[in-house]
Amino acid sequence: MDFANLNLEKFNEIAKQILLLAMERAVESKREFEKLRNSVVKAEKSEVFHNLYFIKAYQDLVNDGIIDENPLILSFIKKRSVRTLSGVAPVTVLTKPYFCPGKCVYCPTDLRMPKSYLPSQPAAQRAFRQSFNPYTQVFVRLKALHMAGHDTSKIELRIIGGSFNAYPRAYQKWFVKRCLLAMNEFSVLIKDEKAFSHKNVVKKSIYGDDLVSEIRVKSLSKTSRFEEEVLKNEKSLCKCIGINVETRPDLISVKELKFFRTLGVTKVEMGVQTLFDEIQLKTDRGHDTKAVSKAFSLLKDFGFKIGVHMMPNLPYSTPEMDKQMMKDLFNDERFKPDYLKIYPCVVVKRARLSKLYEKGEFTPYTDDVLLDILSDNLKNVPFFCRVDRIARDIPANDVQSGLKTSNIRQILEEKLVKEGFKIQEIRFREIKNEKVDENSINFILREYSASNGKEFFLSFEDVSIDKLIALLRLRLPGKVHIKDLEGAMIIREVHVYGTQIPVGKKSGEKQHQGFGSRLIVEAEKICINNGFKRLAIIAGIGTREYYAKRGYQLRGTYMVKDLF
Repeated sequence: MDFANLNLEKFNEIAKQILLLAMERAVESKREFEKLRNSVVKAEKSEVFHNLYFIKAYQDLVNDGIIDENPLILSFIKKRSVRTLSGVAPVTVLTKPYFCPGKCVYCPTDLRMPKSYLPSQPAAQRAFRQSFNPYTQVFVRLKALHMAGHDTSKIELRIIGGSFNAYPRAYQKWFVKRCLLAMNEFSVLIKDEKAFSHKNVVKKSIYGDDLVSEIRVKSLSKTSRFEEEVLKNEKSLCKCIGINVETRPDLISVKELKFFRTLGVTKVEMGVQTLFDEIQLKTDRGHDTKAVSKAFSLLKDFGFKIGVHMMPNLPYSTPEMDKQMMKDLFNDERFKPDYLKIYPCVVVKRARLSKLYEKGEFTPYTDDVLLDILSDNLKNVPFFCRVDRIARDIPANDVQSGLKTSNIRQILEEKLVKEGFKIQEIRFREIKNEKVDENSINFILREYSASNGKEFFLSFEDVSIDKLIALLRLRLPGKVHIKDLEGAMIIREVHVYGTQIPVGKKSGEKQHQGFGSRLIVEAEKICINNGFKRLAIIAGIGTREYYAKRGYQLRGTYMVKDLF
């Protein structure tokens, strides 16, 4: 087919007609929208065309002032709408291959990739195509999200590739700066709708080429300073509201965390793997549980959110030990993470574990045994933790032995629901795009001790359907490590769930009913009641203006408010 001869303008006009009819008739479901779409396409003697035409038509109608923003209609035409249902748009980038201080027996090594990553993994493939360039990696993802109808005003930057602070500091700073530069320059292009013409849209949807290829952006800010890009991003249309990095517990120190804050890092993920020191030693992990405990305390006292990676099915472990380590992770006050990834150990040929497997010295659990362990693990995750992922996205062809089931999370959740178990972890309870009854929304305050300090978990929840709408993590720190936090409690996270709404725009959706602001007010009350005169927030670069409007001022790398 000669795509150059397609009647692109006709598709665009039909898409506009369908969208206007859908709003006029107050269509309330995707199925109803699709029936309307099919009837109009048939009447116009056209063919069913790609959803990207609808997204372009929707953007044109909004930009021309013909319609107002309509999140419900937009949800019908988005591609992969689940990507922004947690309230932010995630952008994942991979660092270049580099030396790793770890020598873990189970970790795959491929010289083309950072340690522990394989070229076949989706994120690794995208990074490899971009030569690990942080600018183009971010730009490609922003372009893909924008073209698929997702709002890109609130970006959560996820930097993966192993131990980020094992890289030279100059590289770390350069990497983050280039990511911010891509967001800042992409936000300029958003204003130029010619850059997102329907001609480009259809070519990308059919051929699947890198979405940046049609728009060659020449950076005019290659010599800009890091601080300049930070200031630009505070007002950018693509704000970086948080930065997540990966590292090891034994690489955490006061000095390292101070540097992380200068980069704008707000969340740190650590590979803990197990809480049994004898297994860490036998698998050459290189650190013990004492290092994990120390890292937890430091990270929380600095205000960081903590994510951990745990690995059932490690060599020398047992099903009983793998169940116990998850209980200890949440019952032992030294730990209690905010986020969790459960990565059952698998055998891949590029790891030393492969040789042990081939010699018969290591036999992975059967799927039934592993399902029982993971089910028990999930039962032990409390209300304050979000399970980001269960099982790594390693293609089955690369797994020599071990779990290959791609939908293991779905299987586990269905199993527990069928058993009548009430799952408490956050991701399962997020409101997403479900409707709520305002009369059933309650403010709930929970407290727990963790990592030599006290945690306050504030939330708004629809108790009638057991769904989480918004949360705030407030900490009474065990120790103060920097002057900016003296005499202050610290907010480690404010998050409103549901479909993402562009920054500064009004809507009836959950994110703009003031839940975040109301939680901050409650946190201020708790702070005063506990005798603290100041409240600090570990704010992402793109959220500083939001907190400034609520009386907070930038002090060092934190937003701080004197309460009295």
